[in-house]
Amino acid sequence: MKKLLLPAILIVLVTVGCLYAPTTKIPPTAYVDSVYPINITCGETVDFKGHGIDPDGTVGAYDWRSSRDGDLSTAPSFSTSTLSPGTHTIWFKVQDNDGQWSNEVSATVVVAAVGETKPVINSFIANPANIGLGETATLSWDVTGCTNVSINQAIGSVGLNGTRVVSPSKTTTYTLTAVNQLGTTMANVQVVVGQKPITKVELYSIAAEDGQVSRSGSIGSQPLVGDTVSGVVIQGFFSFDISAIPKGASLTSATLDLATSDTFGDPFNVLGRLYIYDCQYTKLKASDFAIGPLLPGALYSTVSIFNESVSSDLLLNAIQERVNGDGNRFQIRLQFEKTQAYRSTGYTPQTYMNLADFIAFSVDRTKLTVRYQY
Repeated sequence: MKKLLLPAILIVLVTVGCLYAPTTKIPPTAYVDSVYPINITCGETVDFKGHGIDPDGTVGAYDWRSSRDGDLSTAPSFSTSTLSPGTHTIWFKVQDNDGQWSNEVSATVVVAAVGETKPVINSFIANPANIGLGETATLSWDVTGCTNVSINQAIGSVGLNGTRVVSPSKTTTYTLTAVNQLGTTMANVQVVVGQKPITKVELYSIAAEDGQVSRSGSIGSQPLVGDTVSGVVIQGFFSFDISAIPKGASLTSATLDLATSDTFGDPFNVLGRLYIYDCQYTKLKASDFAIGPLLPGALYSTVSIFNESVSSDLLLNAIQERVNGDGNRFQIRLQFEKTQAYRSTGYTPQTYMNLADFIAFSVDRTKLTVRYQY
């Protein structure tokens, strides 16, 4: 009896081992290998590629679907150009030979409607771009076609357009980032903090040298620009003494403030844009009146009454040229786009009669502000 005990125990152990043999099947795993490109315009082609792994069998089926368009394909790799506009979440799964499906994995594709683009940064500037330590510059920007705009250097989220005053302690680059569903657009501006101090001078126009010259050749002491009642065209002139700016100075900014005293008629509607030109006339004379079409190279132009300071690179460069030269004056001419006003009566153009359209500027109040390093 003792001899039979060991075989019996072995039989029981073998039987129990068979009863607890594992029978659970492991589901497969899906992988998205590539989706390219992920940002397209409607009608463009996107390529998809994926695969699956089954540790206890084989993968035999595939399924791709879109959150917007539904089922896409049952192949491991495919291409399509029919995705609808919008943001698509693309789901992918695989099935093994036991009929088990994997968990879904996903990718994202953004399809723009025809005509949609990435954000457009129309402008991003710093004025002035060169400052002295402790001074300020103004960042200004204008962006279209985006959902989020931000500026680095701890400024953060901003509107689609606006301004921000900054005062960096050293030369700093500011980066504007605009984002929409199609991608990101970036632009940089640099504010240079100069080691040399920046000097500011405020120069008021010289009343004795300001004035007007009409097309008829007459000269007046008050700066006017426009048309008289009798239809005579007038151009205005201003003169500034820039001798306070030392030779060799490097100008960093220039701002012109034109102080109007009165407006007669509707000059901008009748005469068009108002242009400012570099015109070194010395002392006013009849020949300083500009006859004929507008010359290229205006320092500035506007379609409304001046309600803010005038500043442009062309203005700055024109003053710098005078500082670099031998002259101690900077002088300008103002003139409207049209030299004669017309009113349509039926099909016959007729000159405006008994109507005045001009702007009168205040004497001794027009100011030129210049900042420079030396």
